[in-house]
Amino acid sequence: MEAHARDTLSIVSPSAHSACGTVLVRGYTSGGASLARSPAGGDRTATPTPSTPAGSGPRAIQVEPPAQPDQGSRAGPRHRLGALAYRDFRLLLFGQGISAMGGWMQVVAQGWLVYTLTGSSLLLGLVGLARAIPAILFSLVGGAVADRSDPRRVMILANGSIGVLALVLGGLTLTGTITVWQIVLIAFLSGSALAFEMPSRQSLVSRIVAPKDVVNAVGLNSVAFNTAQVVGPALAALLIEWVGEGWVFVLNGLSFGVVVAAAGLMRPVRREPTTGVRLGLLGNVVEGLRYARRTPALLTLLAVNGTASLLARPYVQLLPVFARDVLQVGASGLGALNSASGAGALVSALLVALLGSYRRRGLGLLISAVALGLALMVFALSTSLPLSLAAAGAMGFLSGFAGINTNSMLQVHSDPRMRGRMISLHALTMMGLIPLGVMLEGALGSLLGVPTVVVLGGVLTVVVALAAVVLVPRVRELS
Repeated sequence: MEAHARDTLSIVSPSAHSACGTVLVRGYTSGGASLARSPAGGDRTATPTPSTPAGSGPRAIQVEPPAQPDQGSRAGPRHRLGALAYRDFRLLLFGQGISAMGGWMQVVAQGWLVYTLTGSSLLLGLVGLARAIPAILFSLVGGAVADRSDPRRVMILANGSIGVLALVLGGLTLTGTITVWQIVLIAFLSGSALAFEMPSRQSLVSRIVAPKDVVNAVGLNSVAFNTAQVVGPALAALLIEWVGEGWVFVLNGLSFGVVVAAAGLMRPVRREPTTGVRLGLLGNVVEGLRYARRTPALLTLLAVNGTASLLARPYVQLLPVFARDVLQVGASGLGALNSASGAGALVSALLVALLGSYRRRGLGLLISAVALGLALMVFALSTSLPLSLAAAGAMGFLSGFAGINTNSMLQVHSDPRMRGRMISLHALTMMGLIPLGVMLEGALGSLLGVPTVVVLGGVLTVVVALAAVVLVPRVRELS
């Protein structure tokens, strides 16, 4: 589920960048401007943001050469799939696609295994919480690391660790020694690695493609991820019935070897220019939080996406409850629901990739969040498999559309020096709040019933999105 790139909200649209190009100079983005909140509380427009404190003396000028397509590529400024012209992006896309497919297979198999072993929606949510805790604890640190380090190396270490953990989970399952608490521990360790991997992987996109192709690249990344969401659950459902959950975990472990190899083949990337003030890792984290607070439009994007992640998106992890207890369709029906949701998300990713940037994209994001809450209510109240499949497809589309646009707008409208930290906040809303929402809705579901709790989540999602439409008009104008 992946929009991001200027810490000082640039008024210049990506289409303008593609027309005149963007030169990153230490302290300024040519053609860019800042929307950081002024001391009076208003928004300043067209105000360049210096990278060094006042009175610190002359500032060295560092020009950031823009990424260039491979020689011989036909991808021009208006090419719909221009990001594919970059060799390193193709490697990233391929590696992510394979590992994402394995990851989705494991999500389905792990949920089915836990629910089969325990029959408890509370414990199903506990596994999700185990992945949420490290995201809450470490995502912001992971963002600071992404801004300070070569993101390829972080990707190699993190994905290698996740692959090994999946193989361990598969071995325990195949030998019949697996317990719920072992699953919880492995989920915690995997979540810790993901908290560092996601900001590095996503911030890498803006370093290996030109600014004009960032939105397209984010959309194509989401196409790969959501294609995996269609194929992975369906394949997992077949493998669960044929060979059991253990081999699903083994295949997932092997899939992470592909993304490790892809990252190793990519060219080294340079770090973004610093702010001119040497800070420790904790200081970098605080600096990122202050920046988010000073940019209300970006903060609102994160708030709306965070609400959807806490209250609406947990439906994916709760699908085993609907498949077994509400619709009574078993593992094959669970795979169908996951695939319907993934198909909707895939369509939204294709749409975002083909549309690129357009006027008032922020308004489209807020409308999709409102519609997501409504679709969630329909799904929770349905007792018909065809209606549930249709609602799952709609939820996948709307959730994907909102998430991808949040991701790409953070990429495009964040200061490059803060990109990793802003993406880490986005990762926190996705990796941290979704599992936390699963735990919350699972716990409340054991008391009130899961469908009732999911309906309430849909209602609150609608309320928050409508409030953003009315109270933060600047978001509606973002492109």
